[in-house]
Amino acid sequence: MPGLRDSLRARAFGLIDRAPGKLGDLARKTNDFLGRPLADHEELEDRRAFASKNGVSIVSAKQPASVPAGTSEIAPVIVYHMDKTRRDATQLTDMLDAEKIPYKVSNIQEDPAAQMAVKRDSGGHRLPIVFIAGDAIGGRAELSNLISSGALKKRVFGQ
Repeated sequence: MPGLRDSLRARAFGLIDRAPGKLGDLARKTNDFLGRPLADHEELEDRRAFASKNGVSIVSAKQPASVPAGTSEIAPVIVYHMDKTRRDATQLTDMLDAEKIPYKVSNIQEDPAAQMAVKRDSGGHRLPIVFIAGDAIGGRAELSNLISSGALKKRVFGQ
């Protein structure tokens, strides 16, 4: 329910935005560091419009039934692709779904700056490509290797 979720996120943002002193500063800095998951209604609506205009789809697999104790933060997982590699990207997202890894899918077809950034940071891998916490992992073969070795969940959940 995006409406209820956005309402809660906006309300929480209002609380930290008005929080005084060092605690308020820390809460605002943490929110900024995490990519501003808490924001006012206008900013949340702006993000949704931008994502729909640029072909970004945010997809989240179900959270694992038991996230290990001591796991404080889940590393962001992003699958970048272009129109011609959409089918291959689906294979990657199916693999992530099977492992119950939350991820975001981004079509960079119409964004030359994003294409250059992905190319620069990809380490020579071709699209579609998976990034975990900003590090290029690679395509289907590399993701499959991480899954079979158990390293994928370690990288995402910090197990």
